[in-house]
Amino acid sequence: METNEAKRVEATNAERYQMSGQYGWEFSPDAPNLLERWTVLPFNQRGDKRMAFGALNGTHQGLRFSVFDYHRRPTVTSVHTRWTNKKVNELDTISIDTVWVVTLPTPMPNFQIVSSIESAWDVDQYPEPATADRKFNRWYKLIDTDPNVAVGVLTPQVAGLMRSLKLHTWSLVGSELVYVENPTFGRTKPDDVLATLGRLAQLVSQLPFHLGGGQPQAPQPQAPQYPPQAQYPQQPYPPQNPGYPQQYPPPPQYGQPPQHPGYPPQQPYPPQYPPAQYPPPGYPPQGHPPPGYPPRGY
Repeated sequence: METNEAKRVEATNAERYQMSGQYGWEFSPDAPNLLERWTVLPFNQRGDKRMAFGALNGTHQGLRFSVFDYHRRPTVTSVHTRWTNKKVNELDTISIDTVWVVTLPTPMPNFQIVSSIESAWDVDQYPEPATADRKFNRWYKLIDTDPNVAVGVLTPQVAGLMRSLKLHTWSLVGSELVYVENPTFGRTKPDDVLATLGRLAQLVSQLPFHLGGGQPQAPQPQAPQYPPQAQYPQQPYPPQNPGYPQQYPPPPQYGQPPQHPGYPPQQPYPPQYPPAQYPPPGYPPQGHPPPGYPPRGY
């Protein structure tokens, strides 16, 4: 490995290691298991000296993710002398891409869209998407993607986010979204890692998950948890004291007169009694004038 490449790998690993401690993520300076996991860009491009380094795994803004740098040598150019045609030098072309992989809440159909103006990809032979936005279609290519699936994935909301957030080359592979950038100058710094994770979270929020057979449900607010009622048995009102008679009769039911224990049942309303008479019969008793008699004069 050339000195400049070695310095770049060393600096990237040092920064990613510091990020892992700051955010509680997992870090690996070398991750060979990631080289054969996906068959989409950039892993299906030609080249040798493949290497995955600076790998982070964790959760950001509620999304499970992995991010790492992918190193490959796509071409080797041999330089010959003009007079003897002998090889005197080899010039290596090294490509280092940064890959973000975000776990989706539900599987999706296979989908891969690539920027047609990115010089790192040889995609001229692939078809354009067939959305209603012709200008958008000219900027992209579809790789091994059903055109009908592409139309379903590239809703106006998704296409608008791709343009406004500059998310140009990404794929849907099962339950994962794979996004790749080829930094033309410099390398992917910690701030770039975080900023891209934030943009990918916005893109994921607009994906049409019904295409994969089910719409993920948004988390519902949880109601406050109370102890089960079995721990607090209900007592009759008023509380009953053992050894003392009940002091209050139970409430009457609607449409029925209150019943009192120890008394004969009451008659239905209205009560059946003879009407009161005045003066009462047999008053005053015969032979005895009532009190206050004779009456006063008028």
